[in-house]
Amino acid sequence: APAPAPAPAPKPAAPAPAPSHPGAKAEGTTHHKESLISVSLSKLDELAAVVGEIVITESMVTGSPELKGLKLDTFTKSARQLRKLTDELQDVSMSLRMVPVSATFQKMNRIVRDMCKKLDKQAKLVLVGEDTEVDKTIVDSIGDPIMHIVRNSMDHGIEENVQDRIAAGKDPVGEIVLSARHTGSEVIIEIKDDGQGVNYEKTLNKAIQRGLALPGVDYSHKDILNFLLAPGFSTNTEVTEFSGRGVGMDVVKQNVENVGGTVTITSEPGQGMTTTLKIPLTMAIMDGMEVSVGASIFTIPIHNIRQSFKIGQSDLVHDATGGELFKCMGNFYPVVRMRELYQIEGGCTEVEDGILIWLEAGESSYCLFVDELLGEQQVVVKPLPSYLNSFNIKRSGIAGCTILGDGNISIILDVGNLYTPVQ
Repeated sequence: APAPAPAPAPKPAAPAPAPSHPGAKAEGTTHHKESLISVSLSKLDELAAVVGEIVITESMVTGSPELKGLKLDTFTKSARQLRKLTDELQDVSMSLRMVPVSATFQKMNRIVRDMCKKLDKQAKLVLVGEDTEVDKTIVDSIGDPIMHIVRNSMDHGIEENVQDRIAAGKDPVGEIVLSARHTGSEVIIEIKDDGQGVNYEKTLNKAIQRGLALPGVDYSHKDILNFLLAPGFSTNTEVTEFSGRGVGMDVVKQNVENVGGTVTITSEPGQGMTTTLKIPLTMAIMDGMEVSVGASIFTIPIHNIRQSFKIGQSDLVHDATGGELFKCMGNFYPVVRMRELYQIEGGCTEVEDGILIWLEAGESSYCLFVDELLGEQQVVVKPLPSYLNSFNIKRSGIAGCTILGDGNISIILDVGNLYTPVQ
């Protein structure tokens, strides 16, 4: 009897430390909750601006003309360390602004569900890569374009009659795939449906009626798809709740271009249509290549540069209109001379004296002839004054400007709009 008596004694003693244990657990949970903090976007903008100024000041210090010709090993070592830290600071400040696109993607579920009921269609939405992170300002500005494209896919893409889908060997329930993925410096968002695709003949006839296309001219499928992006263009004959008002893909294109992105459409009749949005990860700081033409310095985004060449006059081929072409990897690319394009005084006229840069942006690929490469530089993108927009400056291939280490201004080139091939 005495042996079991002490046994219960430790048992009540055991719960004694238990209160401190749940307390510790509670502390852990509270700590976890406190690890999240809401910050005003304006404060993050201020932080990005300060980091931008630090990047500019760092290039001013390291590129000071007073240091030219001096061999300063300790200074070079410290400057390299400073560059490493500014890179890290920039990455941290940018990551603070990154938010997943899942919130924008999830909203599309309701749109598809509501439109299925109203249009009496069967369709489902598939989300891919919704954890992909993009700059907060970019997420805010792409919500409406994505919504518009999803509505287009439901209204124009998915067949009205289920029997048509079954006859074409498709699943009776239509599918719209909304996907996002990273490719280095940009995010690619695709809205793909397995509907009837674009009716090229109907679209071309509508474009001729609107005066966008000329009758009797043979347009490629790519040209016809570009008509869909024209202002006020709609293939619907009557105005409905979802379409026919003419506020169409041109607004999508404009919104995406405002954040430095591009829109491309591909379609196969009977198989569906894919709309691709290519959007930069962030718009504040980027890696650029400084090039000179005469006394002017321009910045080309590094991600647009494929290769650079030192060539002779014999390497260029002339086409029927007198334009210059350069053959690279089995393809011919048009050569654009910066000196002639912007009518700059001075600069190289002979091909042997300058350098050729092969550029690529979206669908366009061409070669740019400049005087010389000055080197890679991290640049802070400064927007141009709004009154310059009235001069259609974005169509001239100018994306913005940056301040160089010596205080001069360098124009940042918009590779996608710098050169448009002659139709």
